[in-house]
Amino acid sequence: MRSDFRDRIRAKRLLEAREHGFAVLPFFRRGARRYVLYFLPSAVVLGFLAFGGWWWSFGMVASFLLGALLFYVRWFRGQQRVWSFVNKVIDWDIVTKLSNGEPLA
Repeated sequence: MRSDFRDRIRAKRLLEAREHGFAVLPFFRRGARRYVLYFLPSAVVLGFLAFGGWWWSFGMVASFLLGALLFYVRWFRGQQRVWSFVNKVIDWDIVTKLSNGEPLA
């Protein structure tokens, strides 16, 4: 039952990507709450380290966060590159049925 719900959500996201293209704005809008939950504790930790004068630790945490950001940017750009191929090979009738909650068989 739970996987059916997740499949429906994924199918709706695929249809949205098909309509608008694999763009950055809908991607970030969909995960905005999660990104805020990542950003706030990181900002608090960086602020604590900066005000405490622990610059070496500040640099380590900041470089880790920058590396994570660059990883996600690279992943997203890779998804954009392969989207034209993925768009051709997906059976959109099945995706539409899944998004509407219809049985496949």
